[in-house]
Amino acid sequence: MSKIFKLLAQKGAVEILEKLDGKAMKYKEIEEIVGNPSTTSRRLSSLEEFGAVERKVSSEKYRPVYYALTEEGKELLSIVREISEKYKP
Repeated sequence: MSKIFKLLAQKGAVEILEKLDGKAMKYKEIEEIVGNPSTTSRRLSSLEEFGAVERKVSSEKYRPVYYALTEEGKELLSIVREISEKYKP
């Protein structure tokens, strides 16, 4: 099985892609979606490794970290949605 399918099957991966559609989010906001700090970190790292998500450290006070979809991430999300629609129960 392809590594990307294994990643997408893991908790929080698709949810992260969905929430990042059209906007950047702070790490803490994403953590609330996934519900576990270590799982959030692992998913974001894996998605970043695949080139689907980019990480940016802000110059704001306390230097929050933002995550956003890359063009590859947008394309991946589009494919996930297409598969989801086609095989809807």
